[in-house]
Amino acid sequence: MNIEEILIVRVGVEYFGIVTEGINQIAKVPSLMPLPLRPYGSRGLCSVGGSVVSVIDLNTLLGFCDEVNIQGYKSRLVTLNGDFATYALLVDAVDDAVEVDGDALEYFEHHQNGVVAIYKHQEILVQVLSLEALFLKMKKVSIEAEEIKTVQKKNQPSKEEEHYGRFLVFMIAHEHYALDIDHLQEIILADSEVTKIPQSSEEIEGWIMLRKELLLVLDLSRYYGYEASKSEKNRILVVSLEGKKIGLRVDSVIDIKNILLTHLEILNEDKSVKRTIAGVIHEDRRLISYLDATTLKSLVDVSEYCMQLEGSKEQKEMEDDKQDTFGVIVFTVDAKEYAFVIDDVDEIVNVQTATSVAFSDEKIDGIVNIRGQIVTFVSLCKLLGLQPVEYENSRVIICSVNGVRVGFVVQSVEDILMVSTQDIHDNEEDEMFSKVLYLEDGQRLVLLGDIQKIVEG
Repeated sequence: MNIEEILIVRVGVEYFGIVTEGINQIAKVPSLMPLPLRPYGSRGLCSVGGSVVSVIDLNTLLGFCDEVNIQGYKSRLVTLNGDFATYALLVDAVDDAVEVDGDALEYFEHHQNGVVAIYKHQEILVQVLSLEALFLKMKKVSIEAEEIKTVQKKNQPSKEEEHYGRFLVFMIAHEHYALDIDHLQEIILADSEVTKIPQSSEEIEGWIMLRKELLLVLDLSRYYGYEASKSEKNRILVVSLEGKKIGLRVDSVIDIKNILLTHLEILNEDKSVKRTIAGVIHEDRRLISYLDATTLKSLVDVSEYCMQLEGSKEQKEMEDDKQDTFGVIVFTVDAKEYAFVIDDVDEIVNVQTATSVAFSDEKIDGIVNIRGQIVTFVSLCKLLGLQPVEYENSRVIICSVNGVRVGFVVQSVEDILMVSTQDIHDNEEDEMFSKVLYLEDGQRLVLLGDIQKIVEG
């Protein structure tokens, strides 16, 4: 195992390293959806970047007594890529990403608890983890297939050719259903305000607004002929197929499971009969009804039909009634939080040595050539009347102002968030940061900057 760079994270009072090649991004911990009968180490599900991932508590997985406090100010979610892209690691804190000095790295002959090496970084010992060895600690369920005479089995591959599929399993009226995780965009609480559709069938709940887009919600309980069951466990599965979306209300979400495809049996095709399920999955002496792309398409087509039926009038009324939301990038300067509107930001890069420009304003740190384009670095510390300080995690937020590329050197980038216009309040004390974002029910105040005024000022 060739280790070149690791991300150092804190678990309890100990430090662990994760090879950065396997890391996708680091984010604040979003809302988690707890799961009944969840596997060892799992804290539930969450939506990250439009994908649903299983959140694994690294404290639990490594055998520590306490779970990660998801409300903690420093707790973070580390999302992964490659074979582990459907998982994310929950940690107490993220320390730093460092290049590894081979002389300070000591490999273990036998892997213990997922640790493959010890790395001496400054004054601390970092236990370097192998994601492959770590996830072997997750409990796996063995599944025995059963024979059903009314279905047609897929060809049985050899042991070497066995493949797993990844499915979301959910409940409808005490029955288990499943769909391919690839068709699932996200899972949301079923507490959104619904606009009813006149003269629609009983399984159609109506429209909800999801991030400024209309989404039709269909109650799967009524669709399959059951009585609708409303409870706090209800969820809406946002399903996407060929660029089209629909929300499916279900009684509860059970889990995301890896299931052998040999345990999936497809129903015999009969074009004269409308299929509401595509087949069944044999799982632990239980049958799970399976929804494939074809059955999901029939549900998505319902959404398209209702969209055409409603026309644009009611949609516009709903959109006008909803508060606008927008994205912001939250960063720190001298340990205080500020933000820019994300639409004003081109990119975020590491700090680079700038070339001084003679007779320029003292707030200009210099210019830098980034991929053939000249970027002017502006010191936010000087603009805010602070003493410039070099920070280990400093970043440069690059924006375009009147056709000119400007880079603002900041202490660190903390978050990328969606906020509502209702969260904005005036800040008369500062012309450049004339707005304040009231986040987390007013417990977190972030100054929102006007880039145009900052540059002109």
